[in-house]
Amino acid sequence: MKQLSEIVHNSSKDERDILLEYQNIDVSKLETLNVLGIPIDNVTTDEAIAKLFRVLEKKEGMHHVLFLDPIKLMRMRPKKALHRIAEKAGTILVEGAGIGWMTKGRLKERVTPIAVMMDLIRLAELKEFTAFIFGAKDEIVERIYFNLTRHFPKVRIVGRHAGHLDRQREMRVKEAIRKTGPDIIFLAMDFPEQEIWIENNTGYFGKAVVIGVGGALDMLSGADKKAPEWFKERGLIWLWRIIARPYRIRRMGETFYFILLGIRERFRKH
Repeated sequence: MKQLSEIVHNSSKDERDILLEYQNIDVSKLETLNVLGIPIDNVTTDEAIAKLFRVLEKKEGMHHVLFLDPIKLMRMRPKKALHRIAEKAGTILVEGAGIGWMTKGRLKERVTPIAVMMDLIRLAELKEFTAFIFGAKDEIVERIYFNLTRHFPKVRIVGRHAGHLDRQREMRVKEAIRKTGPDIIFLAMDFPEQEIWIENNTGYFGKAVVIGVGGALDMLSGADKKAPEWFKERGLIWLWRIIARPYRIRRMGETFYFILLGIRERFRKH
């Protein structure tokens, strides 16, 4: 496990004028790709951050950032119960490598929750945006808070709470979010509880950018073992997660069906 003083971030960006770089990206020309009936944002990580930067500056309303992997995509297709969540999302980013394969190379880049979280923290420190962290275990949240405030001393984290709550504590968290009015909310829960919780509590979020980061907090803290390089290089992180957590074995069927649909899509478009 990593020490408290460690945190994952790209130090090369510390020497760049990231505000200027993001402001120079023309977000009006960003495109979407339709994958199995879901319009995903076909963007690089920098383009995704530039888009969210504009959203944070305008503050026109709550903005849900949804990350998709093959399992989420399968459960959010049209006519599926969770499709309504994809329809309401303001930004849909591809996290899983398999979706890129389905697009036959048209997808610009995989965008990970960790990359988005760290770049938004940098922006929050520079632009005085406030952040709220909710989810994971107590020790994980505290370790993340310690690391972030150490590496980014000017960042304003206005609230932090673990995600394992009874009904009474959950109401206190909702009220804390409503009263502090954070600009950015990082929510770390399992799928689909995370997405359903966001949908059910939009009234508490004000005009925040709400990002479901899933297991990103566990990975940043070092509590969750990362996939070996062999799996990463072949886009098989999903398989590693099943091996590491056997109770997810039921997802194998969905993954197999996703592969079949992917083959069909590739031949159809060809």
